[in-house]
Amino acid sequence: MHDALPYPADFEFAQKCLEGDAAAIEELQRDFGPIIAAYLVHRGASARQAHDITDALWADCLATRASFRPRLATYNGQAPLQIWLKTVALNQLIKLHGQEKRRLEISIDHQVGQAPHPPAPELATEAPLLVLMRSALEAAFQKCAAEDFVLLQLAHTDGLRHEELARMFECVPSTISRRLVLAQEEIAAETIRFIRQADPLVELKWEDFVELCRVASPACFGVD
Repeated sequence: MHDALPYPADFEFAQKCLEGDAAAIEELQRDFGPIIAAYLVHRGASARQAHDITDALWADCLATRASFRPRLATYNGQAPLQIWLKTVALNQLIKLHGQEKRRLEISIDHQVGQAPHPPAPELATEAPLLVLMRSALEAAFQKCAAEDFVLLQLAHTDGLRHEELARMFECVPSTISRRLVLAQEEIAAETIRFIRQADPLVELKWEDFVELCRVASPACFGVD
């Protein structure tokens, strides 16, 4: 059964860690720790934040608590373990940014003598990365021309070929190709622009976002 997984070796390795194999756990921390920390720094974390998040990641991944299973137990071998760990760590970085922003808001409210504002719903979630990604895509799609949005849906969701779309839209296939490329570029640009406005401390490129889309799920963040 495990052989049918895209990444069976990573899955088996994760199971060894969950079973308490000391050598596997040491390998997990030794081999992945520096990679995760460097990834976080490139995504906008300070060196201290990257170190703290990476250290906390191992306990989060392996410790059994009353309310939920070890985080690593949600890894299903459908993506490389390294990318999965990066995604979980990035979620923690965005969560940390939200907490720091909230503390700053409370401090400012206190200084001016106002009652603290209630926290925004996305700051209370265990998966702020998912909230950010979903909001960014929704904002990008809203700015996409209605006809181009339909064109993208037909091409990527329904799998229609350019020749079929050209007949539907009464143009030549080359025109369909150009429109699809331009629409995709616009969505990519708007998505990244939204993320930078929502959390200026996070450094993401479209390629990073696409990779996250393949891995990020409620389960890997401990959300039902």
